[in-house]
Amino acid sequence: MDKRIFLLSALFCMLVTGVHAQSDDLGIWTSAEVRKKIFPGFDASIEGEFRTRDGLKNVERWAAGTGVAYRITPYLKADAGYTFIYSHRPGETTKKGNYVSDYWSPRHRMYLSLTGKLTWNRFDFSLRERYQYTYRTSQMVSKYDGDDGSQKADEEITGKGKNVLRSRLQVEWNIKKSNFAPYASCELYHSMSDSWTLDKTRWTVGTGYKINKKNSLDFFYRYQNHSDDDETNGHVVGAGYKFKF
Repeated sequence: MDKRIFLLSALFCMLVTGVHAQSDDLGIWTSAEVRKKIFPGFDASIEGEFRTRDGLKNVERWAAGTGVAYRITPYLKADAGYTFIYSHRPGETTKKGNYVSDYWSPRHRMYLSLTGKLTWNRFDFSLRERYQYTYRTSQMVSKYDGDDGSQKADEEITGKGKNVLRSRLQVEWNIKKSNFAPYASCELYHSMSDSWTLDKTRWTVGTGYKINKKNSLDFFYRYQNHSDDDETNGHVVGAGYKFKF
């Protein structure tokens, strides 16, 4: 095995082990995607995703989505899609001292993005700008008195929409004669619904692995310095599978 590949694999394993040892706030994200080429430059995909929080102790959410992508030029790609998210919200105490039980929250997400790409030597640099709109549906949730535990009138979780601009800068190393493709990225989430405030920053390191022309894997470690109400805050370890035909 190439020494560089061995070092990258060892580094990834050490990183995952260190994260698990140092923090209880660890999420596991897994996904599977099927992508079909419709005609040259245009393809469609479907994807399923499952996430946990606190390692494997609690389910965070699952999601299913579909999307299309079109390569405008060799250096510019556009894509759009829809994702249905079903996230689990843990129970919490309200400001008035009442307890709202845990519940599952349905969300609808749509996105539209442009990705520019530039190659230098064996490194691919890309910048993706993505507009994202997420709508949380309204629902009623059981509520209990914080002192004696008696049931009270249900708490209303109001419907809410959120507009976000996601800017991701990524670099990928195309190693000669290797099935591994290590990458690193930084992604900024700016809330368009709240005076363009910076909501979240994602730092990611990982590697893709090409099994053959149709099948590939992806492994990554991610740190988020802030979380949405349907995502883990902190450390994330992920794995994905992709099938193209």
